[in-house]
Amino acid sequence: MKRCLSCFLLCALAIPANASDTESWQWAVTPYVWLPQTSVDLSLQDTGLGGGTVGFKDLLDQLDVGFMLSVEGARNRWGFFSDLTYVEISDSEQRPVFLVRTETEATMLDFGLSYWPGGAGSDLALLAGVRYNGFDNRFTFRLGDTVVADVRDDDAYYDALLGLRYRYDFAGPWELLTRVDASFGDSEGTWMARATFGRTVGQSGRNRLLLGYQYQRADFQMGDLETSFTYHGPTAGFSFRF
Repeated sequence: MKRCLSCFLLCALAIPANASDTESWQWAVTPYVWLPQTSVDLSLQDTGLGGGTVGFKDLLDQLDVGFMLSVEGARNRWGFFSDLTYVEISDSEQRPVFLVRTETEATMLDFGLSYWPGGAGSDLALLAGVRYNGFDNRFTFRLGDTVVADVRDDDAYYDALLGLRYRYDFAGPWELLTRVDASFGDSEGTWMARATFGRTVGQSGRNRLLLGYQYQRADFQMGDLETSFTYHGPTAGFSFRF
C-alpha cells in the first residue's frame, strides 16, 4: 500500500517549477464512490471451477475500510492523471470443521500522462500509464478458540495502460464524460468503460456533481489458477476544479 501511495503522489511531485510561465495548470480532485456487483470465475488448466457473485449489499457488510480518489493536472496539451481505489474487507464463515476468517486488502491504482490534442480542458484526451493491482489475502483457520493455520497470500500486478476520454457538452450545465481503457502486462488483461453525467455547480461554475456507470473486467493468472473478476455498477462523486 505504501508503494502505491508513493506512485500516486509522484505524479503531483513531478510538476515543473515554472508551470505558470505561459498558462496556469488546471486541476481536478475528485473523491467518489463506486457501488459494483462483483462476479468471480475460476478455472484450473482451462477447466472451469465455477464462481460466484457478490452484490453491493453483501460487499458493504464485509467492508472495513474503503476510499476512492482521482487527482488530475493539465497545462497546455500535457498533464497527468492518477486514480486510487483502496479497500479492506473481512468475513468469517463456519465450515464443517473450521471457522475460516478471510481478510483482504485490495489496491487498484492508475497513473500516467495525458495528452490533449486541443489543449487542456478540451473534449478529447489520450491516456498512457501504468495500472497496478495489488491483493493481500490472509486466511485464518480456527478450531474452537485455537488457531490451526494462518495463511497469507500477497500478489501484485503491473500493467501498461492505454486509453482515451471524451467529453460531450449539452446545452446548459450538463455534460457527458466517457472513458475507455485497456491494460496488459503482469495480468492477463484488464479493460474498463465508464460513462458519467456531470452537472456544473457552485458560483465559480467549475465544480461538478458526477453520476454515472462503470464496467470493468480483470483476468489474473496465479500459477495454474486463472481468476476473472467482473465489476459493474453506478458511480457518484464530486469534482473540485481550480
